[in-house]
Parts: sequence; C-alpha cells; structure tokens
Amino acid sequence: MSLDTTLLRQMLAQDSSAIEQLKQLLLEEREQLAQRKQDRLAIIAEQKTSLVEQLSHNSKQRMKVLSALNLPANAQGWDLFLQHNTLTMPLREDWQQLVRNFEECQTMNGINGKLIARSQQTLNHMLNLIRGKVATASLYTAQGLKSEQTSSFTVAKA
Repeated sequence: MSLDTTLLRQMLAQDSSAIEQLKQLLLEEREQLAQRKQDRLAIIAEQKTSLVEQLSHNSKQRMKVLSALNLPANAQGWDLFLQHNTLTMPLREDWQQLVRNFEECQTMNGINGKLIARSQQTLNHMLNLIRGKVATASLYTAQGLKSEQTSSFTVAKA
C-alpha cells in the first residue's frame, strides 16, 4: 500500500494544531471553573467538541490505514507503522509529541472534571440546606442498592 507522506504530514499538523487549541481551551475552562464563572463554559464546550470531532476524524483515517496493513488499530500500531517505513520514519518524533500532548490534554480534562464535580457537590449541598434537608449517610439495601436517607428540619417557622 502506498501512502502519501505529505497527507500524513498534514494530518499530524492538523492534529497538533487541534491539540494545542484544546490545551488552551482546557486552561481557559479551568480558570472559568476556579472563578465560578459560568457564562463562557458553554462556548468552550462547543469549541472543545469541534476539536475532538476533528481529532476523531483523523484518528479514523489512521485506523483505516492500520487495518489495511493488519496492524493494531491504536497509537502503538501507528508508531509501529511509522517505524517500519523509511518514508514515514521522520514523522515518528512528531507523532510521539502528539501522543504526549494528547495525554496532557487527558490529564487536564480530568482535573477540570474534578472541579466540575466538586462544584456540583457544593451546589447540591447548598440547595439541600436551602430546602431544609439534612444529608445523612447513604445506606445499602439487602440487594446491595444504594438508598438515600434524608431528614428535614425547619429553618424558620412563620
């Protein structure tokens, strides 16, 4: 199977650009979450989705090439492909950098996810206080299902 190395180079450049943009969006998202500013988060989410779709499209193209060559359809398979072809060997370092940047994005996304989860917990706790509900420990039924036990108290009487 002959491959157009120019096309491969373009795909790597597109992915590198998308990953860098994604990293910037994740940093901006973290700042917005830390400052509890919700106004820009929807726009950031849309931009992230667009970049992930672009990365997914190029990933599918790589998987097609790997499948045609009977190589594992994953990052290691692509690395093997780049190593074993003299025309693609110069692209290997760019590929490895792309993988490192992607892993960095995954870590950043995980941190942002934890910030979101913590904000949700705080918000739920405050709402429960406003509603007059006291959270108690979760109990498990005989079937192993989680059951929430809450009690109420009155904040004020009219």
